Amino acid sequence: MNGVKTNHLRALKLACLFCLLAGAAFAPSKSASVGADDNCVKCHAQSTGRAAEVVAIHRTSAHGKLSVGCADCHGGDPAQTEKAKAHSTNFTGKPDRNATLVMCGACHDPQLAQFKSGKHFPEKQGTPRLDCAECHGAHSVGNPPETFSLGQFCASCHGLEYLPALPQQFQDLLNLSDDLRDAFNRLAKKGRRPSDEATKQREEIRRLTAEIIHPTDLKGGLTRIPQILSQGEELKQQISLAGAR
Repeated sequence: MNGVKTNHLRALKLACLFCLLAGAAFAPSKSASVGADDNCVKCHAQSTGRAAEVVAIHRTSAHGKLSVGCADCHGGDPAQTEKAKAHSTNFTGKPDRNATLVMCGACHDPQLAQFKSGKHFPEKQGTPRLDCAECHGAHSVGNPPETFSLGQFCASCHGLEYLPALPQQFQDLLNLSDDLRDAFNRLAKKGRRPSDEATKQREEIRRLTAEIIHPTDLKGGLTRIPQILSQGEELKQQISLAGAR
């Protein structure tokens, strides 16, 4: 059984690089700059292999679009041009699970508190836990690939032999996130932009969804999900009409 859990947690860690929820819905509380004057970006963008890919991934993420720079999460000094000096000030290259929670919680404290109250963060030490990056991604926050499905992602653990399947309403809620993302992407491919009201409605649905998923609120979720699904269906119709014009 432990082997099964380990294998699925490994698969979860790989899949979780692309989780969607929250994304730009919760803007960081601090401002930052990431651009031509950021030597972290300059150095990594000129590198070969994964380092340059990470820069490109970050630039298209919710954090990148909000100008959250490398140093805001990893520490270090982006004004330095020498690697040793750039990595000398409170630098963390690959934070562990606890460091990731502290890092993300610096800007997203209410969401972190909700998460720690849920079943994805058991109190018992040694029990498998999730952290923010495993679901939201380390660098791709808010910009998963088109092939990603939130519903399938959660089902990669829920519904297996050691976790019960999610109630259908919860599955419908996850599928709604996929449907809305796809609808907005289709509109963008046509060169059309959703209205400010549609964008606002989507962010509200994201917020309401996160308030259920972060604390793993099964009882409260079953009460609130029908209204969220109704809002989602209305929004999908609006986007469909906008794309048909």
